Amino acid sequence: FNSGLRWICSNWSIRPLLVAMSPSTSLLVGLALSGVSIAEAGTRNLLVKNGGFITNGESREFEWTTTTRTARDGIEIAFPKGAGWADACFAESGCSGRSGQAMTREFVADWVENDLLKGPDPFASAGKALVPWPDQADLGDQLGYKKYVGYSRRQVCFIAAKALLGAGTVGYDNGLSRVLNTTVPHCTSPVPSVRGAHEEVHSALTGEFGMTLWNLIAACAADPSLRHGKPGPLLLVAKGSEPAEVDRVRQEGSTAPLSDARLSACRYDDGDAGPITGVSGMEDMLANVCTPPTRGAPGKDFMTGGPSRPAGQAIQDISAKFLGGYVFENACGLGGGQDERLMTYFPEVFVLTFFLSQHAEHPQLREPSWILGARMLMIGLDGSARFDRRLELDTTVPLTSDLEDVSVDGKVYSISKSTPFLAFMSENQDFLEEGGWWSGEKTFDDLHPELVMARQNRHPKQRKVDAATWYSFMYQVRAWYSAVALTSYSEAVHPALKTMVKSLGTGPFLAGLWWGDSQLGFLMVYIAQAIAAHTWGSEGLPVQYYIYADFTENPGNQCFVHARDDCKACLERCAAAPLPDSSFWLPDYAFMGPGANESCVVDSEQYCGEKGMLDVVAAYKDGKASDLWDAVESALGTESSTDMSVFDLLLAKRI
Repeated sequence: FNSGLRWICSNWSIRPLLVAMSPSTSLLVGLALSGVSIAEAGTRNLLVKNGGFITNGESREFEWTTTTRTARDGIEIAFPKGAGWADACFAESGCSGRSGQAMTREFVADWVENDLLKGPDPFASAGKALVPWPDQADLGDQLGYKKYVGYSRRQVCFIAAKALLGAGTVGYDNGLSRVLNTTVPHCTSPVPSVRGAHEEVHSALTGEFGMTLWNLIAACAADPSLRHGKPGPLLLVAKGSEPAEVDRVRQEGSTAPLSDARLSACRYDDGDAGPITGVSGMEDMLANVCTPPTRGAPGKDFMTGGPSRPAGQAIQDISAKFLGGYVFENACGLGGGQDERLMTYFPEVFVLTFFLSQHAEHPQLREPSWILGARMLMIGLDGSARFDRRLELDTTVPLTSDLEDVSVDGKVYSISKSTPFLAFMSENQDFLEEGGWWSGEKTFDDLHPELVMARQNRHPKQRKVDAATWYSFMYQVRAWYSAVALTSYSEAVHPALKTMVKSLGTGPFLAGLWWGDSQLGFLMVYIAQAIAAHTWGSEGLPVQYYIYADFTENPGNQCFVHARDDCKACLERCAAAPLPDSSFWLPDYAFMGPGANESCVVDSEQYCGEKGMLDVVAAYKDGKASDLWDAVESALGTESSTDMSVFDLLLAKRI
């Protein structure tokens, strides 16, 4: 070890890993977890089927502190007296035969204690975790621009188990250990009628986050790819570059046909639900990714999981500057917006998001970021979050059947292809100066009229198009382009992204809890996706746009993307079947109606425009992205009134 020579054991053979070391720092210069001979290890395209720690930057090691609870105690905290525990038997773990092992609490606890923690350490130096270390300061997380990091599935399970059992990392105040062990008084157990054997401080550990992480551990215990100490497949996190220059994006738009967006749309639950087909200028939406919900269960949209989810459809997480939203010291699991709910359904994303930061206030991965190899381990979630309290462990979740061999920096790894995950934000957070509510500087009466106008797509600030306004439309186009363009990420991960990502699903980007205009949100997606498409190669990257009467953020507002009659039907749908309180979050000043107690955009049918998104596509489908971009800025730049909708103004100018 003192000479800087480390040996890493794979399930096939022993491989040397040379690192240049200081006492606390290791710079990764080579990785070989493979079944090839040592003589072959010098070749460029190594066969490295199993995952393991990789990064294209510096890394450091940190010792784990001692755990403070046993696995049995940890499970009891999240599932007091077993309430809510599923005894799951995973389909890909042998449950088709009599020998299938149910994941009982006792079995999982024993696996954690004796296999995962007392077995071979999945990291190179026993007792230490590897963390990427950026050369830029004040990034908020551990990945610099265009950097990536990979961990094996066993390493992710190991990190999760350590944090669940109360361990931290010496000298690195990782967010995962902190979020699970920081007091949040309202984080009571999801099973309120049961008094657990352990009186535990209320935290994310005692809420749905604790439950979902233990469900992850159960999946780890069942996973054939992790048996006998094997590392399993790779999970890969790739951070994007700094935002592109607007002028550069605009220039690229001058040669980008709008048809390159490969736009399709799904009316998921909006008064006349179903796939949109047969529209010139749009691709037909496929029924296998667009099925309306029933009275008691979600249908199929870009956020649903389960065995019928098509591999390769990426989920677009409408994040804040950091993934997971305002979870730290505030949330226990389900609740908040789309971003927070996705953390509960994607426990591997949750682990990586919080482990990769030690920021004091928001210890979370920053955007834009891709996460490949993570799986949606629960079912019940869709864009409305109407049914997400089910939080049902998906026993059909792929363990090995969805693994795809991909290249990362010339080496081949196996990665789960079921649910690519892309998180990024629009550039308009707090443009209505809501921060004054939380600081006490603004009152309900100050903000309520502002939010009513914004939720009706009538606020003048939503329509800014000048370069001097930081939340102007041009910066929203730039935000989407910068996050989606393949060139924003390290070239080393391009082959993996192009192999794994087949389409990108999105909802009312810009117009969720940041209160942008939903029509401008659609226009921005259409324009920016067309411009970014060429970076993905000749086939581009199709975007699938989902429309809701009742999206979990700002329910009802997306109805305004429809022309008048469909818009009215959509608003009526929301008002007739509003979301249950558990399925959305709104600040007090954002509720609507005479009593300011309605979650939907109500009493607003008069603001439905004559034109809808299909009219915009029909008018501009043969043009360039810059044609539509210029037309939007021209229409809004000379009009101060918000009496007409954006679409109506845009198309009136075209006549």
